[in-house]
Amino acid sequence: MGQLKTTHLQQKIVRFVAVGILLTGLLLSAVAVFQIYYETQRVTEQLTSAISASLPQNVPLPKSDLTLSAYRVLASSIMMTLAILVAGTCLITYKIRPLLRQLDQYNQQQQLSEQRIHYLVHHDQLTGLPNWSQLYDSLCERMSEVAQQQDQQLAVLFINLSRFKVVNESLGHDAGNQVLMLMADRLKQLARPDDLLARAGGDEFLLCVKVTQSEPPIEVLAQQILDSLKQPFELEGKTIYLEATVGISLFPDNGVHADALLRHADAALTRARRLGQGRYQFYEADMSEQNREKFELETDLRGALEREEFEVYYQPQIDLQSHCISGAEALIRWNHPTRGRVSPDQFIPIAEETGLIHAIGHWVLEESCRQARIWQEEGHFLKVSVNLSALQLNSGDIVNVVRTVLEQTGLESRWLELELTESYLFENFIRSARVLKRLRLLGVTLALDDFGTGYSSLSYLRRLTLHRLKIDRSFVKGLPGDPGDLAIVNTIIAMSKSLGLEVVAEGVETAEQRQSLAKLGCHTYQGYLYAAPESAFAFRTRLSDFKLAKQY
Repeated sequence: MGQLKTTHLQQKIVRFVAVGILLTGLLLSAVAVFQIYYETQRVTEQLTSAISASLPQNVPLPKSDLTLSAYRVLASSIMMTLAILVAGTCLITYKIRPLLRQLDQYNQQQQLSEQRIHYLVHHDQLTGLPNWSQLYDSLCERMSEVAQQQDQQLAVLFINLSRFKVVNESLGHDAGNQVLMLMADRLKQLARPDDLLARAGGDEFLLCVKVTQSEPPIEVLAQQILDSLKQPFELEGKTIYLEATVGISLFPDNGVHADALLRHADAALTRARRLGQGRYQFYEADMSEQNREKFELETDLRGALEREEFEVYYQPQIDLQSHCISGAEALIRWNHPTRGRVSPDQFIPIAEETGLIHAIGHWVLEESCRQARIWQEEGHFLKVSVNLSALQLNSGDIVNVVRTVLEQTGLESRWLELELTESYLFENFIRSARVLKRLRLLGVTLALDDFGTGYSSLSYLRRLTLHRLKIDRSFVKGLPGDPGDLAIVNTIIAMSKSLGLEVVAEGVETAEQRQSLAKLGCHTYQGYLYAAPESAFAFRTRLSDFKLAKQY
């Protein structure tokens, strides 16, 4: 019955009533006609008999018979009326009333269904919190209320859980959902009864709080959120450590419309992410300009590859013993038609966010291998080092991509080095070890870039099939005067020797730094002391003027 629509029930009831009335009317009409016909025939027969007996014309008809006939008609009518009432009562009792009861049940079910649908439309199914749709409407209401109070502000806190993607990738989406529910519970404990807590989507939550002078500053609440989410999450015997970032915008200072307030809170969150995990950031006016510029860069970036605006530059790598060129690191450059040279620090993060890094990275790999093969044909044999993004390693089959590029360009695998990010290798260790093993079987060299800035573990390094470590420029900068940097570099070089790994130092800018690295036993360096990254044409000229280091 739950599937029967209200209109169908109404039509069914009307049909039952109409048929009942029609049948009753026909029956009553038939009886009345029969009674009239019967009485008419009987009276006619009496009159005919009287006339036939030559009775006087003024002889009255028998009253008793006529009265009896009237009583009979009246009695018949009463009986028919009673029959109609009985039939109607039965019809209502056994047909219409159950249908009306079912109709009432259906209306109740429909009302509950509508309420359920309304709830699902406006609430997050996982956490039970209001979703973005409900959040927007509620935020507008709160803004109207605060606008009427001169001593109040409305704070919008955009909350993001850092490195949440790692949980989904390593433990599965079920574990990720449990973390989100635990996160929602912690935020509920911090929120006051009149605060608005909602899930904005993914691992992002939003908290709207009315701020008055009599209450603690909003910074206190932001720090409480960070401290709460910094506590470990316990999942089926596993302990997970995560941190959060918070972006904050204020009404009416940072916007008088809900769209602007949410957008500015998101801009503040973006700034907080760039500054580092476990911190909060208030919105500042220049953030909107930065977001606008980022959007424009993203738009231009989508067609840059087709318009051939990219170029690969090469920075020499110098052998510290022979002082000869031993290789070159390939670095992408973007020659924007109106902005000029755009720094990789600006467009590479955008390329990774949008997924364009796959096409761009493939182009850099192919162009670098092609250029290395051209140099070899001219008699200059050296290894070319190409950076791989974590997204390139995570998505698709990078091993087949590298193999295909080597085959298409004709470059032997031993002349290609792939630089991998430290954060990727140690956050996805099992997958990393498997991918590195397959890449090594191709014969390419594997290097760990920016070593020392992440979460490197000696036990992990022993299990990875690497060839070289690249010391981050932040440790080289303080050489030789900074005892801390000196100790770190010395430790890295000693550890690399024990593992049979070569060491490359980045960012060498002074002769003192080079001499210090040579004394410590570093193998190779690169930096502005020798040469800045330069075009393939300029690098070719350098190869013609300087001797290459002996290659194996």
